[in-house]
Amino acid sequence: MATRKTMIKTCPSCGAFFNTDAYEVINASLDLALRDEVIWGRIFDFTCPSCGQHFRSPYSMAYKDMEKEYVIFLDLDEVAGDSNESIREKRLLADQIAETRELFPSYRIRVVHDMMDLIEKIHIFSAGLNDKIITYLGYKIKDDVTLKMKNAKPPIRVHKALFDSLKGKEGELKFGLLSSSPKPIFVTTPSRDYEYLLKKSPLRHQFDEADGLYQIDEGWAAGIDKVLIA
Repeated sequence: MATRKTMIKTCPSCGAFFNTDAYEVINASLDLALRDEVIWGRIFDFTCPSCGQHFRSPYSMAYKDMEKEYVIFLDLDEVAGDSNESIREKRLLADQIAETRELFPSYRIRVVHDMMDLIEKIHIFSAGLNDKIITYLGYKIKDDVTLKMKNAKPPIRVHKALFDSLKGKEGELKFGLLSSSPKPIFVTTPSRDYEYLLKKSPLRHQFDEADGLYQIDEGWAAGIDKVLIA
């Protein structure tokens, strides 16, 4: 069952403060309907009771899948600075991670700081893929497309490449680009690139699960390139 909490939200239209229900923990294995709500971001949608404005406002929460054996913590650092409340939230996250490791030692644990990263991780794990390899491929695709698009008029800025799905009989990995382009951009890469990184690449051990490494993102992927150069 999902665990709920009460939050205070601020309407971006009229500025009103109001209490609202939100999710603390979602167990996708027990709440199948909620999985789609997370995938489409709808659990982060609210309606202001004062002016009726509909708006999206992500918040910190945890997403668990007992069948695929993973937990993703969405940590949005909603309390800025080094205040007592901020420190309390950091300790709470550390306690949640420690509890997960104790109760579910075989689970993969990830910490993300963006709603889209949460959704991407769910797509990756649902496909049975190694998220470290997918994150690294996304990082390389972003760099490659950025280089190709810099001479476009106007230049197109690529913010992130996110795994979308498995595609094609020949075996392809599909990525969607978050960019300044007015039109959606999708890029596919052969699944053999994934298999090479998994089984044959000199970097393959960098993609093994490692204790204490929970944040697998673009910054982590950039560090892999530094290992390769060294």
